[in-house]
Amino acid sequence: MVLMNPPYSAKWSATAGFLQDERFSDYGVLAPKSKADYAFLLHGLFHLKSNGTMAIVLPHSVLFRGAAEGKIREKLLRSGNIYAVIGLPANLFYNTSIPTCIIVLKKHREGRDVLFIDASRRFVKGKKQNEMSDDNIESI
Repeated sequence: MVLMNPPYSAKWSATAGFLQDERFSDYGVLAPKSKADYAFLLHGLFHLKSNGTMAIVLPHSVLFRGAAEGKIREKLLRSGNIYAVIGLPANLFYNTSIPTCIIVLKKHREGRDVLFIDASRRFVKGKKQNEMSDDNIESI
């Protein structure tokens, strides 16, 4: 299993040489220099065993961005790598108030269906930060 919570929308070099890197070469494009979210995702997926499962926490916006990220996402979907997407509430994690999501991936699986779970309203309002109760987590 691979579990990741990388820094959201971090910058990275995205130099052309990475297109020859095994982690990224199958996708034909790289995550943009201004947002390494899919670079982290592809790095984790590459290191996942063939029967393993990966979960990564990313900004909710990774589900909608176009250009290179859209191409990477489309290839992941066509390959059946994306197993589930769980939309989380805003203000759940320290140092950011943005809504996030958990993308669950598998390297090899039967089928191409994706389970979508909208958990954006399953939280306990906090003074500085929202929380998920055990009941919230159990219902998800």
